Amino acid sequence: MGRKHILWGHIKEHRYAYAFGFALLSISCALQLVIPILLGTFTDRLELGELTYGEAATIAVWMMAAGFGVALFRSTGRIYLFRLSRVLDMRIRDDLFKHWEKLSTHYFKNQRVGDLMSYAISDVSVIRDVTMSGIFNSLEAVVLITITVVAMVTAVDPLLTFLTMLPLPLLSILAYRFNRRIQKESAGVQEAIGDLTSRVQEFIAGIRVVKAFVQEREQSRLFRRDNEHAVAMNRRLVKSNSLFGALSSGVVGVSFLVSVVLGGIMVLRGRITLGEFVAFNSYLSLLMGPIENLGKVANTMQRGKASENRLLAILNTEPDVADDSCADASIRGIEGDIVIRNLTFRYPEAHEPALRDISLRVPKGTSLAIVGRVGSGKSTLVHLLVRLYNPPKGTVFLDGRDIHDIPLNVLRGGIGIVPQDQFLFSTTIRDNIGFDPKPYGDDDIERAAKVAQVYDNIVEFPNQFQTALGERGVSLSGGQRQRVSIARAIIKKPSILIFDDSLSAVDTETEDRILEGLKDVMEDRTTIIIGHRISSVQSADQIVVLEEGAIVERGDHESLLALNGIYADMYHKQLLDEVGERHGREWDDAGGEPTGAGRGAAGGGRAG
Repeated sequence: MGRKHILWGHIKEHRYAYAFGFALLSISCALQLVIPILLGTFTDRLELGELTYGEAATIAVWMMAAGFGVALFRSTGRIYLFRLSRVLDMRIRDDLFKHWEKLSTHYFKNQRVGDLMSYAISDVSVIRDVTMSGIFNSLEAVVLITITVVAMVTAVDPLLTFLTMLPLPLLSILAYRFNRRIQKESAGVQEAIGDLTSRVQEFIAGIRVVKAFVQEREQSRLFRRDNEHAVAMNRRLVKSNSLFGALSSGVVGVSFLVSVVLGGIMVLRGRITLGEFVAFNSYLSLLMGPIENLGKVANTMQRGKASENRLLAILNTEPDVADDSCADASIRGIEGDIVIRNLTFRYPEAHEPALRDISLRVPKGTSLAIVGRVGSGKSTLVHLLVRLYNPPKGTVFLDGRDIHDIPLNVLRGGIGIVPQDQFLFSTTIRDNIGFDPKPYGDDDIERAAKVAQVYDNIVEFPNQFQTALGERGVSLSGGQRQRVSIARAIIKKPSILIFDDSLSAVDTETEDRILEGLKDVMEDRTTIIIGHRISSVQSADQIVVLEEGAIVERGDHESLLALNGIYADMYHKQLLDEVGERHGREWDDAGGEPTGAGRGAAGGGRAG
């Protein structure tokens, strides 16, 4: 069952701390009543001509002491309650981040980065404001209004108090009328901030493409549009808040008018003394601040409710991929024997299956290569092996166990994968290679870099392995990013190694060196290689060719060539391309025309 509240759960958990802060505020509010009493006494003594210098000095000292006490207890209570709001602030962001870590990749495919950043920064800040100014002002208003009204009734006149308070219930009506309006506009502001943040994030991430295609003016126009929309949404919210505040002040002004007119008449008729009149208006002055703050609190609460609903929608989202109830906690590792039986898989948003009736066996310590055209389902198959998506139960097995029976941390900890996008973090090269819960020494880092054929590039940098990378590793070339990703996968010494088209950005000579270095790493480990180059997959123990999500050919390199099907066609076209490139280099070196064979090969390569 999902969460229903964020604020209430926090208050309930820290109820004793809030009770202590409430006690401090109550003392502060009680001390504020001393000043009107002293002012009333001073006025009456002065009117009767009985005030002495000693009495005046005593009253002044007591007023100063009361003011000091109010400041001391109010500020202490404020600091104490505001500290609790910072605890909530930290806790929400921590819970949000941990929950994001649990959610599957499918969730993030449907979310914009700017929106997620807006949740973690803007919405959390709104809720923090609720627990800071909202709770503080609410507690102060409740206590001060209650004890002040009691004092006005008992110490001055019940009828005058009743008539003066009569307009104030209009504030509740106003708050109710503005309730949904402010909540809706607040949600609109948060969405506009999300749009604006997404625009900035996308622009910064794609700055190279923007400049290469001379799109600065268009990007500026789009940013200006989102910025103006955010300003317009904020103006609507400010307009509603200002209107609510103005109407609230008008209601308060009516109460003051009633107090002055009726109170003055009562003084003239002798029903109350001048001192009681002064004290009554001082009491009323004490009420005006809290009453006006209640209007602000109502607005803050509505904004907080809108932000809380947005955050609850995330926190109550169940992960698509999680440990099943049948997961065996006693499993500590995997060996790498893979069996797939009649696997058919469809993405949640797709109408057609991405994989159709896949069945294959990859014994422990052997290698499997997967080739096929773009969109044939190659990456989908390995994503199911690491459960980035859930395969149907009873279709994928590791070491004789259904993959759903293996805890996720054990499954993924035993698999090293080099993904297509070669994502690197904006930290040092060393930290990127050693990206694993297990700590690695410098020798391990360097050994992995040498196997991945990136060591020589790294030592050429001034700071070598301590070189800080830019956003997503942008300071490295595409081939260097791929090789660092390979080093990151092999350093953990997994039972299963997966290379998802991870050699596409390196030249053939570097590819040969990487494959040669990987021989020792791949020995006794189950290895899956996805590639478009036949040279990177031809030495695999078995090769499968996927077409529209189904296995259409399988075998080793020689047997697939003998079939003279899709695999053979890919092989011959790539062979022609390589011959064309070689003759092209010979032509460049000779400075003359290519041979006829060179022209034919080059032409064949282009046609392929």
